[in-house]
Amino acid sequence: MKRRGLILGGLLMSGMLVLSGCNGAGTDKPGREVYEEEETEVKEEEVKEEAPEVKEEVKEETPEVKEDEEPQVVEEEPEVEETEEELGFLYEQYYDIVSGLDDKWDQFQFVYFDGDDFPDIIVSSTVPGLNDLKEYLVITRSRAGAEVNEDLRDGVASAGGYRGDLYYVPQNGILYERTYNAPANNPGDYVYLLDDGRLSLYATGRTEITDGYTGPDDKEHLTWFWNDTEVTAEEYEKKLNEETMNLSGDALATLFYVDKESMLSRLEKSMN
Repeated sequence: MKRRGLILGGLLMSGMLVLSGCNGAGTDKPGREVYEEEETEVKEEEVKEEAPEVKEEVKEETPEVKEDEEPQVVEEEPEVEETEEELGFLYEQYYDIVSGLDDKWDQFQFVYFDGDDFPDIIVSSTVPGLNDLKEYLVITRSRAGAEVNEDLRDGVASAGGYRGDLYYVPQNGILYERTYNAPANNPGDYVYLLDDGRLSLYATGRTEITDGYTGPDDKEHLTWFWNDTEVTAEEYEKKLNEETMNLSGDALATLFYVDKESMLSRLEKSMN
């Protein structure tokens, strides 16, 4: 009995040692709390790694949501006002030009052709033998001094010939000519611009007749061209109005003219 007791006691002790070993091994392994902490750290690391990508995207999109920047203001150079002496010299040049013209140039008028405050002169003459056809000169000033623009005419050349009218748009430097061309009287237009004292052709409009054409009002039987590009009648009219400020010019033929002596007297007074 004593021996069996010892054996049983030994077995019990061994069982307790085995159980103790199992419990000891369990304490060395991470528990649920430790695992949750590691999982949280992993998640935080993932967030940290993704954060820079979000920031980069925001940086790229930022310019799109910025308010429009104010345009740079370019300061224009102030205009240099001319002295009375310089203006008087220009009137002297005008005087010399007018006094030196042939006697056929017998009608004169001051106008303000462009946007400056110095007058220009339109000169008119009736073409000998063609009482309904007039020629014109436009005397203006440039940076170099007085300029004379020639080869301008309007009126009626003869029955079935040229017919046209010249107009200038005050203060805008625009001269335009409306014509009706022989033999069918189909319409055409020429637009000139004044730049630094010189008139230059800026735009042209023309038409070609087709079968059945009856006259200037018959737009249906015309082919329309603006600057040699075919357009519709409506497009032609639109472009013409844009370039002539809606045909707002004053006819050169209807200006109130004075004779040569009167113009020279006015110029002489302005020189002093």
